[in-house]
Amino acid sequence: MKNKLPHVIDAKRRGREKEHMLLSILHTEKFINFKNLQLLLSISDKSNTYKLLKKLTNKGYLVKHIVKLPSGNITLWGITQAALTDIDSPEYASPIAFEPSKINFTNLNHRLLTQRTRFFLHHLNWGSWQPADSYVFKEKFKSVTHRPDAVMTSPKGIDVALEIELTLKSPTRYRSIIKSHILALQKKQWSHVIYVVASDTAKKNLKKRFERMNYIAIGETRTPFSMYEKLFSIFTIDEMKDLKHN
Repeated sequence: MKNKLPHVIDAKRRGREKEHMLLSILHTEKFINFKNLQLLLSISDKSNTYKLLKKLTNKGYLVKHIVKLPSGNITLWGITQAALTDIDSPEYASPIAFEPSKINFTNLNHRLLTQRTRFFLHHLNWGSWQPADSYVFKEKFKSVTHRPDAVMTSPKGIDVALEIELTLKSPTRYRSIIKSHILALQKKQWSHVIYVVASDTAKKNLKKRFERMNYIAIGETRTPFSMYEKLFSIFTIDEMKDLKHN
């Protein structure tokens, strides 16, 4: 028994760390699905994941909610007011608990893909997650005409704007967005922009949209987009796993 004791103590410590990590993330995310939870906590065993969810639900820290969509049901776990009270809050976190009635069905998949992007980068030691819908972000970047989905800092200290694209926009709209990014880059509000898409096909189509932007008009000057192209990257969500190799 004595030989097993350190193993048991270590397992309990790791369990507490995973609980704290999940609740800290949910301070800002408010809810999470099963797939993203496994990614965040690096848990491959489904039974262990369900045990964690059950434990936190029984504590009153999580609430389960099923979203019914034409494409199928999505099960979410959201943070409660009790958890917000007991766990330290990041400065940009809203004090509001998960509210199932306020789920936006039209952008739910976008929210979940944004989460997935965040968690991949988290495991690659990126930090300082700044979501665009937070008060701190809006105040810090109030001069920016187009807000990206988030800004995050790479291990090398580079601030990168993240754009999660589930639906492609028109070349005209992209020209306006790219102009906003270039102005932000010139003001050193961030130093690079990463577009994240769901598939190789979406990546190819987005590249085509960018290629159609022959120029970017800033003031009375028309500058070839090719001069700024290196400041923008496009990756599929699967490629985000190995971003450090790119």
